[in-house]
Amino acid sequence: MDQHEGGDNADRPYWLSTPQQDFTALVDFIMPEVEARLRRDGVFAPFGALMAREPYRGDIELHDEPMPDKKDGNAQLDHLKQALRERVGRSYQRAAVVAANCTVLLPGSGKQAEAAVLMCTHRDGTAANFVYPYTITNGRVTFAPLEMAEGTQDIFPPIRLRPWIRESCPPRPVGYKVGLFLFHGLEREAILHRMHLSETGRPEGDNPAPAAIASLPDGWTVVWFNDPAAALHHATHMETYAAGCTVLSLFVDEPDYVTQATGHANGAQLWTVRHVGTSRTRAQPGGPHDLHMTGTPPAQLATIVTAMRKEEADSGYLPDMIDFYFDIPVELIHALTGFQYCQRDYDNGRVTFDTLLQGVPEG
Repeated sequence: MDQHEGGDNADRPYWLSTPQQDFTALVDFIMPEVEARLRRDGVFAPFGALMAREPYRGDIELHDEPMPDKKDGNAQLDHLKQALRERVGRSYQRAAVVAANCTVLLPGSGKQAEAAVLMCTHRDGTAANFVYPYTITNGRVTFAPLEMAEGTQDIFPPIRLRPWIRESCPPRPVGYKVGLFLFHGLEREAILHRMHLSETGRPEGDNPAPAAIASLPDGWTVVWFNDPAAALHHATHMETYAAGCTVLSLFVDEPDYVTQATGHANGAQLWTVRHVGTSRTRAQPGGPHDLHMTGTPPAQLATIVTAMRKEEADSGYLPDMIDFYFDIPVELIHALTGFQYCQRDYDNGRVTFDTLLQGVPEG
């Protein structure tokens, strides 16, 4: 049994959400408001709702933008969508819905009908339209059976990650936000003891676990955290973990295009390579070519940076369309250990993770 099955949905980690689940939640949230406005006014101006990235059942907020003094429905719709784009650009959202009162052609008969069209979009690029034809009789609103249609992604910006690098990566609609610790020169049991973790004896299922461990070729052991808070906690103990061994870490934040690789050995930090692909404040500068280093990074870094620059120049993409530098810390860890967070299948077999629990193993 998967560790998340049968539990309270409120306790499930947000990274297990799916676009289909989020769209259903948005529709269930906004349809009562659509019905109330139709019952009251017989028509409604476009309005929408946004779903926060966390928690699992993301918090939904109604977005009722003041409309321009125009009766043009298309102008009102464009005004609302632009407001949502601006909101998405400055806050953490994972899904959105726009509700509009439209005239549609009914399938089969070709007759025109009034309908509430719910245009759902997701940060992963998924989009779908939910069409509810309706009639109003004596103030009572009756909806016909739902019609589904393909939607258009026009709220969230395009994903700027290199898609071909992640072809074998299990999909995660909200994006990967993970921390990895890779050990060399220390036995698996000793690693768990130092990190105050214990094995469950169960391999990770289809749903990712909050924490997991895997033994890699060439003597490396990787401890994976899907819980960003837990990963940050363990990052503060890197010097302790690295006593008498080598420990590399990789932090990946796909939604904010942030990656960081660090190297520790024999209880001391040796180097850091960090990329911040977006800049939300002046105090946090960043950009598509941001790369900050401390200490003496491994010699492989220079080759990786040169290759990434060439790939970007040869790609044909306009500047800032794809964040190539995002993968520089990722490729550095891959060069040092043979492991990539976005890959599971290798020439010598598939890497299998076993789930972990907090707590020191016996002994």
